[in-house]
Amino acid sequence: MKTIPILFSNKDLQRDYPTGAAFSSFVFRAMKEGRIKQVRKGLYALVSPSSGNVFANKFQIASRAYSDAFLSYHEALEYYGLANQSFVSTCVYLTDSHARDFEFDGVLFQAKKPSIRASVLDRMTEEGIRVASLERAIVDSIDRIPLAGGMEELENALGICPKLDEREILSLLSLFDKAILYQKVGYLFEKHFGNRYSSSFYGECLSHRGKCDFYLDCHPGNGKRVGKWRLMVEPTEVLPNEIF
Repeated sequence: MKTIPILFSNKDLQRDYPTGAAFSSFVFRAMKEGRIKQVRKGLYALVSPSSGNVFANKFQIASRAYSDAFLSYHEALEYYGLANQSFVSTCVYLTDSHARDFEFDGVLFQAKKPSIRASVLDRMTEEGIRVASLERAIVDSIDRIPLAGGMEELENALGICPKLDEREILSLLSLFDKAILYQKVGYLFEKHFGNRYSSSFYGECLSHRGKCDFYLDCHPGNGKRVGKWRLMVEPTEVLPNEIF
């Protein structure tokens, strides 16, 4: 009996079905028998005969959406066990391809363009996924907080996050090259981690801060200024001695 991967395309089964016609015939029969489902054009998922559900999870499906697809933001926080909640109806993945969103088994898979291409772990052989390193996932999440599930979800993740590699964080910040990101990372790291990170780390973040104040998850007119990081934040987020 032929072994079928839990996710596959024509290329994956080329040895067994060397022609397009042979592969199409196999797909037609297998879908009719309920043994596989079409995820999107050219990608198919193996169905469990006992449950009727596909074997592949949303992370694996997203990672196979395109040849360069990988996970970050809230999906990576989920993968690393740092998310407070699981998003069951959406899954964001990153790709440089001209991708369209697609829906499969009640999940909307949404494509986003990556800001940089670095610190991506290829675990396709072991787990069937590509995922940002934990450091990259945290920096990405601070960069685009809504994609991390919002400020509360991000702060929860930071509250239980293990020690990160300072050098990798600074390397990623250098690649992003955004003053506001240096400011947000410095502020949130200092708030959640304090002296777990070196003074030189915070000094590097401070040296790249911009000349203007930026709003961090608060509306104009409602925030309090944290002068050190040139950020406007929610009043409940700031200690009295930080406001100046």
